[in-house]
Amino acid sequence: MQVQQVATNRQAVLQLIQDVTAVPLSNNVILHDCAQSTLVTGREAVTAVLHTFFHSAFADLTIDCHTILDNEERVSLSLSLSGRQIAPFWGLPCTGRSITLTLTMICRFYAGQVAHIELFYDAGMLLRQLGLAL
Repeated sequence: MQVQQVATNRQAVLQLIQDVTAVPLSNNVILHDCAQSTLVTGREAVTAVLHTFFHSAFADLTIDCHTILDNEERVSLSLSLSGRQIAPFWGLPCTGRSITLTLTMICRFYAGQVAHIELFYDAGMLLRQLGLAL
C-alpha cells in the first residue's frame, strides 16, 4: 500500500504544474512562498496562485523536472521554468521580459490530499530578470 501511496502522491505533485484543479487539495491547504515569506491559505487562493505561476503569468512556458524525492507523506520536486511574463504576478507588473527560474516545491500530504506546499526560489533573480531590481 505504501508504494501505491507514494506513486499517487508523486503524480499529484506533477499534476500541480499541469492542472492544479485536478489535484486533491485540502480545504485548508497552505502555500508558503519561502522566497517572499508569504503564506496563502485555502483551496481557492492556492489554486489561483499556482495557476498564475504555471499558466497565466508566463507565455511559452517550458518546465523541466530535475529531481523528485518522495515518501508516503511528502514529495519534493526540483524544476526549472522559463518563459515570458505576459500578466501580473505576485503583485509585480507585467514587463514582457523572459525569465529562467529554478525552484523547489515540497508538498506534504494528509489523508490523501495536499495539505502544505513550500516554494523555494531566488526572488532577487526573478526580479532582476523582470527588470524590477538592480
